[in-house]
Amino acid sequence: MIPSSTRYENDTWSCSTNGTRGFEYRSSLAAAAFSLPLGVALFFLVRQMETLGPGSMAINVLLEEAIKIILFIGLILAARTRIWKRILLVEKGNQGGRVNLPLMVPVICIVAFAITENLLYFLSFPTSSIYRRLLYSYPIHINTALLYALAFTLPSALKITLYFIAGVLYHLGLNYLSLRLPPAAIYLVGLGNLVVLLLLYWKIRLKIAQRSIR
Repeated sequence: MIPSSTRYENDTWSCSTNGTRGFEYRSSLAAAAFSLPLGVALFFLVRQMETLGPGSMAINVLLEEAIKIILFIGLILAARTRIWKRILLVEKGNQGGRVNLPLMVPVICIVAFAITENLLYFLSFPTSSIYRRLLYSYPIHINTALLYALAFTLPSALKITLYFIAGVLYHLGLNYLSLRLPPAAIYLVGLGNLVVLLLLYWKIRLKIAQRSIR
């Protein structure tokens, strides 16, 4: 027979765990509801800004990545405010939520940005080339977002800057390659992009877990 005190402690722990998980689930939903429309709006803002310039591919890449980096910095600074905690339902004392959400929100924004870009491309050019875009172009946005998220888990300003530069060069380099590679090679590079995506995702999950423990 289990002592009543032990049963009480187990019940209390179970309720606390379930409550925390429920709060984290609601926080994740709030983050998605906040991030998805922001990402769509960000796409149209960038698109409008690109029409004001010379239309150079390099300039457009620099503009897109600068906006992404500003988005990360702005949202991570906002995460320190009370308004942020109210919007995203971050529970006081919830260390996991405080660590995850500031990085998750801009990543979701960029996911929405990339979905909007590819959806509009398909509506304008409803051909099989969309498969190459989904395999080649779409992961570029996700991988740069994960690179920037990973950068903000690092303690050194120099390393953060190097990750920013890596994201810009990665996007710029693959854009130039897309104009020169045959279709078969684009599919191969696209598969490589997916491998990079999985590696970055695994690494950032590991970093977040380490920060949560600390």
